[in-house]
Amino acid sequence: MQKFWIFISLFFTITLLLNCDPVPQKEDTSPIEETVSEEQTTKQLLESLDSSDSFIRSQAAVQLGSRNEKSAIPKLKKLLSDKEPGVRAGAAIALGDLKDKSSSIIIANLMWSDSENPKDVYLDALTRLKDPSIGNRIYPLLNDGDSTLRLQVVDALVQIGATAVGPQILSLALKNKDREKDKTYAMALGKLKVSASESYLLGLTKIQDESPSLAAAYLALGRIKAKNANDVLVKALNLPYSKGKENASMALIEIGNPSVVPKVFQSLNTNDPETKLYATDVLCSIPSQEAAKLAFNLLNGKDTENWGNAAKIVGRQRYKEGRVRIEELLEKSSTPERDSFAEALGWIGDKASVPVLRKVLLSGAKEGPYGSAWALGILGAKEAVPDLIKALDLGDAKLMVYSLEALGSIADPTSLPKLKSLLADRPKMAPQILSTVALIPTEEARLIIEEATKSKNAEVYRPAMEEIAKRKDKKSIPLLLTYANGDDAEKRKLSYYALTAVTGQKFRTAQEWNEWAKGN
Repeated sequence: MQKFWIFISLFFTITLLLNCDPVPQKEDTSPIEETVSEEQTTKQLLESLDSSDSFIRSQAAVQLGSRNEKSAIPKLKKLLSDKEPGVRAGAAIALGDLKDKSSSIIIANLMWSDSENPKDVYLDALTRLKDPSIGNRIYPLLNDGDSTLRLQVVDALVQIGATAVGPQILSLALKNKDREKDKTYAMALGKLKVSASESYLLGLTKIQDESPSLAAAYLALGRIKAKNANDVLVKALNLPYSKGKENASMALIEIGNPSVVPKVFQSLNTNDPETKLYATDVLCSIPSQEAAKLAFNLLNGKDTENWGNAAKIVGRQRYKEGRVRIEELLEKSSTPERDSFAEALGWIGDKASVPVLRKVLLSGAKEGPYGSAWALGILGAKEAVPDLIKALDLGDAKLMVYSLEALGSIADPTSLPKLKSLLADRPKMAPQILSTVALIPTEEARLIIEEATKSKNAEVYRPAMEEIAKRKDKKSIPLLLTYANGDDAEKRKLSYYALTAVTGQKFRTAQEWNEWAKGN
């Protein structure tokens, strides 16, 4: 039985990976050597629920759930009482995918009573169900001894929106004496935005043990927008605990109280790079004219150490009065962190900066061109398209990526010939190049992407299929149907994913897609 369950668990993992994402990830560019088999039709899967083979029953259950086949619900509910644990688990997962709330209580009871299946299987099913009323059956597991399960419980409560059990969770937290579990409770209370937990969370920060629980408490204070946490969080920016600094900065940003600006600004005087980084994030993110003015004053002083941080703050606060000074400093080769100055001009958003950015883009300087490319894209500077095309040929891989992103943001069709030739010369950069092409809403762009699917190179045809899926252009359906009926097993599989994204239909065989196409 144990071997059977291990096998079923492995099957679940593989099946869920195959059915979760409509398009494979870009990073996976290794050739597929094994044959991709044709999947069963929905009718065959429904029949398989009655099979005498427990593996076939469980496999069919999971696949029907992933296909959102609601006609399977009655049989799946019966399978919740199947003698085989793998079948019960598969049925629960499927009913979760099908959002059958009439099964919520049954699955929750199994989570507590079924000793042959791990609790996390049923917890996963309940998470998929997204029934907030079941939260009262889930939250007691926050006190479980398994730390991994506790984290899964937090995620489940958040996913199903079980805010109603916030008071019960706080009650459990107040009784807790285990510092490690404090992390779980802080996460749950913060993510569920239980505002009544402020005093409890502030109490957790009094123990400066540089533990995950302390970091979680800082973050949770931000999520509940604690009114009395500002001083605690500002102080944390200057303490040696790295994760504490990061979470405190995020909390300050989420609370968004401009009154903290003067105190946070003082943190820029430290010698600790991390403190400077997180303080800058806070000063960039909380809307504040005071932060912009304080940063602008730094740019007019002689202390160049904080110029890069000051430029970021002026830019993110969109302080237009700082534009001319930032342009002036960007043009000086002696200015530190010039990319930050270029990016600041993009944030400020004044097209008067375009000439300076174009100049720096092609200057060959070590700092400045990357930020300039980004800013030109943000500004939608069509006049800079020729410069960005030139930047693609400068031999700087990083600048090439920034320039491609900028060309995608500008989406000017005049860049397509260059992008097409670049794709032929640099197949390894196909994901970035095709992503840029896909952002240009013209027929020529569509044809370039479709042509790329004909490549024999997986590094090219995979991202091309992905971009077709993202564009959702119905004019690509005939091409995809050709692949669905073709001999290339991987392209056939990829075409199913793309067809699903474009049409909203979800079939797993060429036969089903062909039948659908006849009626459309």
